[in-house]
Amino acid sequence: MTSHDHATPTSQRIPIPEGRERVIWGVQCAVILAVIWLALTGIDALLLGLVTVTVGGIAGAWMVPGMPHPWRPLRLLRFCGFFLWTSLEGGFDVAWRAMHPRLAIEPGWLRYRLDLPAGQPRTLMVSIMSLLPGTLSADLESDNVLLVHALVADDLDAVQATALRLEREIAWFFSLPQPKVDEP
Repeated sequence: MTSHDHATPTSQRIPIPEGRERVIWGVQCAVILAVIWLALTGIDALLLGLVTVTVGGIAGAWMVPGMPHPWRPLRLLRFCGFFLWTSLEGGFDVAWRAMHPRLAIEPGWLRYRLDLPAGQPRTLMVSIMSLLPGTLSADLESDNVLLVHALVADDLDAVQATALRLEREIAWFFSLPQPKVDEP
């Protein structure tokens, strides 16, 4: 089944999940929320956390905009490690530039073509890209191009490499084919 917006071409419509797919999506939402809750609070307020995670999972299943993509919990751990490491690298770079005003800070733009499908994978890519220091997801254009605002225009190759690494990690996390590398 697909969304019923007749203004959107059939090839770009996002499928609407039913039944089992909604339950899978809700469980995935609840697991992610549980990991975040435990990371932020530990086991303090565990009962409140269980209620919040359950309500969040139900809300996620009810409001789902597309088909869920399968993932494995152990892959979540690796993905979190990748995210933390990349954030630390970027954070140190931004802090170094802030403490040394002579270092270049010349914002620039990068257009990055996404190979990830619509729904969870693409949403995660856009969200995580904005959380990495020195980058901001500014727009997702209709032709699957992510417009990224970068802190240093002279280093757009590094931003592109980070975006590709992020896209590969997300594809692996969701068991999707690896993105194609554009040959120069």
